Amino acid sequence: MNAPESRRHFDLVDLDEDHAKGLAFNMLFMIWRRRTLATAYTRGMQIVRELGAKYPEGVGVLQVVEVDAIPPDSSARSAFVEFFHLKEINHYSVTHEGSGFKAASVRAIAAAAHAMARPRCAHSVHSTLLSAAEWHAKRQLELGHHEDATRIESIAQALRRLHWEKYPGFG
Repeated sequence: MNAPESRRHFDLVDLDEDHAKGLAFNMLFMIWRRRTLATAYTRGMQIVRELGAKYPEGVGVLQVVEVDAIPPDSSARSAFVEFFHLKEINHYSVTHEGSGFKAASVRAIAAAAHAMARPRCAHSVHSTLLSAAEWHAKRQLELGHHEDATRIESIAQALRRLHWEKYPGFG
């Protein structure tokens, strides 16, 4: 069975009711829709290490936390901090596109977690996927990669659509 046209520009590596992971070039894309689990972060760390072996200049990580995502438990928060310290990661972001007080709180908590984790990589928190994609495109260029924001955003959106198609009943 051929992959839909929208999926041909990334490799799907994980998909379950809680999240999806995809790879394109030297970047890992993660979509969190329900629970944020430590085991999913551990798997993400393994993927980043493998990508780092293939791309020694560095790996990018783009995460989207959907508005219906449940806050992570303590083990997931610990894994999140450990993830941040992987030497392979060059740039790392979290995007939460919700609006209002709750969404602002989610972004503030993510920004505080980034600051407290004191990662070695460039990191940022965004309110739109487009701003995250633009930020990553600049970091990619610094690494000698030429993926533009439109391509980065389209990969994240395609991964999101795939997750919603597979698990439509959540949210």
